[in-house]
Amino acid sequence: MSTSTEPQPAFTGDVDPAMYEQYRSISSLAVTSLLIGFISLVTILAIMLAPIPVAGIALSIWAIITVRKNTATQTGLPLAYAGLVLSTFALVAGTSRYVYEEYINLPEGYEVIAFGLLQEQPGQPLGQPVPDSALELDGKQVLLRGYVYPHAQKSGLTRFVMVPDFDTCCFGGQPKLTDMVEVRLADPLSVDFSFNRRKIGGTLRVHTDLKKIEDLTGVFYELEADYVD
Repeated sequence: MSTSTEPQPAFTGDVDPAMYEQYRSISSLAVTSLLIGFISLVTILAIMLAPIPVAGIALSIWAIITVRKNTATQTGLPLAYAGLVLSTFALVAGTSRYVYEEYINLPEGYEVIAFGLLQEQPGQPLGQPVPDSALELDGKQVLLRGYVYPHAQKSGLTRFVMVPDFDTCCFGGQPKLTDMVEVRLADPLSVDFSFNRRKIGGTLRVHTDLKKIEDLTGVFYELEADYVD
């Protein structure tokens, strides 16, 4: 008894399989995997969307297996393979771009810091508005990654507030005081508002008294910036 797992011909004997080719339907799984493959290309620009190509890879593999098991009634292997290639490319390219931007393409002379160092820390003395980890950075050349907080002016910004994440940037009310850094760009630097994450470097100034700024309660942190990407 044969135990071969290879797909068996749909038709045998004197019947011409080509007669029945027109009756095979295109696998909806294959079509969907191709569509997700195209959509997953956005991951190249936004690594946070990596679950899309991961799902696309899984769906493409499922489509390939399903179509191969049902060759008598389904077609669409080229579509499923194309979806697999697109999703895999998007995941690899997106991950590579993220690693390059976050860990390789960095300017020299700046200490790369996270917003977490500017926020409340365990054991912070009661009534102390900023943590010791932030006070230690006062006057240092640092590089921060974050988003431009929305302003009435959208282009040619030389002074703006920077926040740590997309949600803080564009949804809800005013961010926490320790989530905001007032950025002042050195001439001739300027930025336009967008949803893209930016790398901004310069001298950090830490205040223990709230500094009032227009349209917001105030800030504890200022960045005299001479680098923006």
